[in-house]
Amino acid sequence: MSVPVYHITDPNLPTPLVKKSPTIIKRFQETYFTKPDFISRSPGRVNLIGEHIDYADFAVLPMAIDVDMLCAVKILRNDPQKNPSITLTNSDRRFAQRKFDLPLDGSFVTIDPSISDWSNYFKCGLHVAQQFLTELDPERFQNNPLVGLQVFCQGDIPVGSGLSSSSAFICAVALAIIRANMGAQYPMSKSDLTNMTGVAEHYVGVSNGGMDQAASVCGEEDHALYVAFKPTLTATPFKFPQLKDHDIQFVIANTLVVANKFDTAPTNYNLRVIEVTAAANVLANKYGVALHHGGDLNKGNLRDFMEAYYARYFNASNKWEGDVSSGIERLTKMLELVEESLGDKKDGFTVSDAADALNCSREEFTRDYLTIFPVRFQVLKLYQRAKHVYSEALRVLKALQLITHESQYERESEFFSQFGQLMNESQQSCDKLYECSCPEIDSICSIALENGSYGSRLTGAGWGGCTVHLVPGGPNGSVERVKKALIEQFYKVRYPGISDEILEEVIIVSKPALGSCLYELED
Repeated sequence: MSVPVYHITDPNLPTPLVKKSPTIIKRFQETYFTKPDFISRSPGRVNLIGEHIDYADFAVLPMAIDVDMLCAVKILRNDPQKNPSITLTNSDRRFAQRKFDLPLDGSFVTIDPSISDWSNYFKCGLHVAQQFLTELDPERFQNNPLVGLQVFCQGDIPVGSGLSSSSAFICAVALAIIRANMGAQYPMSKSDLTNMTGVAEHYVGVSNGGMDQAASVCGEEDHALYVAFKPTLTATPFKFPQLKDHDIQFVIANTLVVANKFDTAPTNYNLRVIEVTAAANVLANKYGVALHHGGDLNKGNLRDFMEAYYARYFNASNKWEGDVSSGIERLTKMLELVEESLGDKKDGFTVSDAADALNCSREEFTRDYLTIFPVRFQVLKLYQRAKHVYSEALRVLKALQLITHESQYERESEFFSQFGQLMNESQQSCDKLYECSCPEIDSICSIALENGSYGSRLTGAGWGGCTVHLVPGGPNGSVERVKKALIEQFYKVRYPGISDEILEEVIIVSKPALGSCLYELED
């Protein structure tokens, strides 16, 4: 499926383009004294269910949201005697204008991850797009420069909010580079754009798995996305049920708590990776199966254990590839094994306990698990982490069942209450089993649930960032009541003197939204 392309003469432009394109076109003209040729757009995303399971290769359920990143672009005619250049301007005046040359020999622009500059993220999108173009048409792009550009960037995804502003920006940039160099008639595949941008942030030292990019590129109005990582990265849209009296809307509320990833990684993210990897290997040792050497520690993960277990004990020669019914059956079995094998250590595993469970010495366990990333802990909570991963993966499949329910719900409250319950269970698991919530998240969720939300949970890594709430929309819905309660009971209490401008940014109301697209400004 190709990235959709809209034209200035289209009578039914998507709402984001109708609302935002006049402003960015005007700002572009004020900056460069000419008109842009086209606009590329990619939205932010929110994860509805499926937290901290992507690095165990289990599928997640995000959606694209109404806030986005836009790039208005003018293509410049190259002079064969001069290096073509790219000039970048940002609507946010905190980010200074940048200009850099493109090598005449078609080599890549240097990215220095040690320098924190917004243009590095543009260069990430440029890099992966240039790689794609070189493979697509080596004769044309192997030893020749890309075209020069004037670019104006505009976005309303709050930076640092956990709504993937950087991924959306990179997707919009990569799409713009390919459009500028291949022309308006080239059909850009959503799959190609997702796969190329999935590794783009590696060039600035950020390791991610592609979920953010898949959600941004492949989003569709009124659809959730089932994003799977095995056997390949795929994003399949599933339409939410059409309800008679209420829209399905989501309120996204930012805690304004920013977790310092560098300082907290040894007790948060890094430690969780080690715990879930160790849990997978303890289970494998207990049931006498070997794990595929993959994952962050090259020791396999909890999905690998599930597949190895079924291959041995159930003669399941075919690996699970996302089927809902068999997935529910297998994940339910995994939860039984977690209780059976790890449940007697609910207080945690010491290093000696973990070494004994793996039939190795303390020194071997330390070498293989505790020296890859810096970590700090008193005990390793293998039971809690494994239970969260398997139960969260199970909730994703149950949520997908609800979305794809064949018949109309007899009562609209059925869908809201059942989907909301899964979101609430996810939050409880993130809080109690994975311990990635925080007091601000808990407070926002509690206030929202008391004022009309059916399901409230953290979204993103947690330890701060954003929350997401399932709220009935429409004239008789609860959106405004939830927003008002959060403002009065959380933001004005927690952050006295907070401005109306910031309040506009910290609460976003969105339906599942359109993904990446192009807007051509000439007939």
